[in-house]
Amino acid sequence: MKEQVLNALQALGFQLEEMEDLGYGFRYEGIDYLYMPNDNDDDFLSISVPGLVEITEENAATTYQVMDRINATVKYVKANKMGRGMWMFYERELFGGEDLEILITRMVLHLESAVNFFRNALERSMDDDEESEDNVDTNENNDDDE
Repeated sequence: MKEQVLNALQALGFQLEEMEDLGYGFRYEGIDYLYMPNDNDDDFLSISVPGLVEITEENAATTYQVMDRINATVKYVKANKMGRGMWMFYERELFGGEDLEILITRMVLHLESAVNFFRNALERSMDDDEESEDNVDTNENNDDDE
């Protein structure tokens, strides 16, 4: 099945780059994707967005909250911590007879949508944090007036 998936990716116009021990990387709309063939299960199809954000001490709480929201609300895509980064995955079993070009297109579009959801949620969360800090500063200044 690996060869059929690679052929479908190429037919869709993706420029594949073999990534040592990981799979095949490609780019779409400014997002890096990774097709990871599974040598133990030829019917397992996994496309991911690797290392979308590095999880640091400063952003860990916010990142995990957004990951939970993704996992609870975004269909088909799951966000996971891999190493020090957050990855998104779309995985499915192949039964044979699927139109891989259509299937892969849908997988990539769902992942792209999840990446945009993540970026927007993270931005909103940062804006909320800044508003909270502004409110604390305002309250501290008001305390000085009394």
